[in-house]
Amino acid sequence: MKQAKSPKEFVFHRREPEIQGEMIAAVNAEALFERDAISISDSLIEGVELQSRNATSLFMEASIVERVNLSNCSFGSIKLANVRLVNCDLANLEAREMNLVRVEFINCRMTGFRAGKVECQDVLISQGDQRYSQFRFSHFKSSEFESCNFEDADFYGTDLSGTRFHRCDLRNAEMSKSKLVDADLRGSVVDGLQLNAEDIRGAVVDAAQAMLFAPLLGIRVA
Repeated sequence: MKQAKSPKEFVFHRREPEIQGEMIAAVNAEALFERDAISISDSLIEGVELQSRNATSLFMEASIVERVNLSNCSFGSIKLANVRLVNCDLANLEAREMNLVRVEFINCRMTGFRAGKVECQDVLISQGDQRYSQFRFSHFKSSEFESCNFEDADFYGTDLSGTRFHRCDLRNAEMSKSKLVDADLRGSVVDGLQLNAEDIRGAVVDAAQAMLFAPLLGIRVA
């Protein structure tokens, strides 16, 4: 009699941004953002106030962005590849569509961050404040979230399969209709997380979280 094969264990792997080691800060960096179609490559942008600007598109590759204020900016589309953003203010930034590949957000303020649809691969969001951010109907592949505050964030209908949430605050976050197969929630706060029984199936949780999700799954713990 043949034995049933055990499910193949999921192995998480995220590729870091490919950025050259030494970069010279761009001269008059503010001028780079004055065009309607913004394109930036191989640049170090730091300490610039760019809040409340509007543009049709923003393309950036192989660059580092440090201490830049992009709060309340609006873009038709954003495409970032091999980019690291550190200590930036992205509060209430809005884009109708966004494509991120090998991008890191380190200790960025992202409260009210809004994206109509985000396609993400190898993305890291670490620390910072992401409350009330919106990622509805987005797709995250090989991505991880570390020590993030996603309280009241909106992931409705988002594919989060295989993502890692490490020490995150997910209180009252919206994850209804999301895909959480192989998503690792262990160690994160999930009190008040909004989802349905079918949404949580396949997710990786710890014992304390399992107790919280038991009523959702119709399980009585004696």
